[in-house]
Amino acid sequence: MMLSLRFAIAFEDLYSRAGLGKVDAAFLDFLGEADAALKAHLEGGRAAPAALAAKDEAELLLALGPHLEDFLGELFGIRAEALALAERHHALAPLYACKRMFVQKRALRQVKPAEAEAVDGPALEAELAALFGESFSELAFARRVAEWEGDEAANAESLKKAARYAAWAVLTP
Repeated sequence: MMLSLRFAIAFEDLYSRAGLGKVDAAFLDFLGEADAALKAHLEGGRAAPAALAAKDEAELLLALGPHLEDFLGELFGIRAEALALAERHHALAPLYACKRMFVQKRALRQVKPAEAEAVDGPALEAELAALFGESFSELAFARRVAEWEGDEAANAESLKKAARYAAWAVLTP
């Protein structure tokens, strides 16, 4: 099966400077249709790169990222697949946030290793699953912790149990 590209770009264009110019022109057109102001900002930055402060350059690159991702999905005809991957990534976002904000910055600071070793992890997991109202999983844990953190006063005891469980899970074999 021969790879077919969009925007009147041939696969061979990816291997020549002139072809990459076509890719760039197609991206600029694509960007202009989606966000004319961002396209103008990019063109301004390209025209005078030294005039773009480091922070402004970083903000420009971050703003361009989603448009570049969409463009590449269109260019290679993989838009549906790229969207499916993005949806899976977003579904796991609570897990990443919980690990970073709750486990690392809270649980591991509150619960010392000796205390974590004394925890009956499987029993605490069962207790947490009962609080969750669903079977225990990392994602269920992350969603519940985020929910509980929304009202810490009302959920102080649940958060304490979650912190003990997280410390046990990280600090013990």
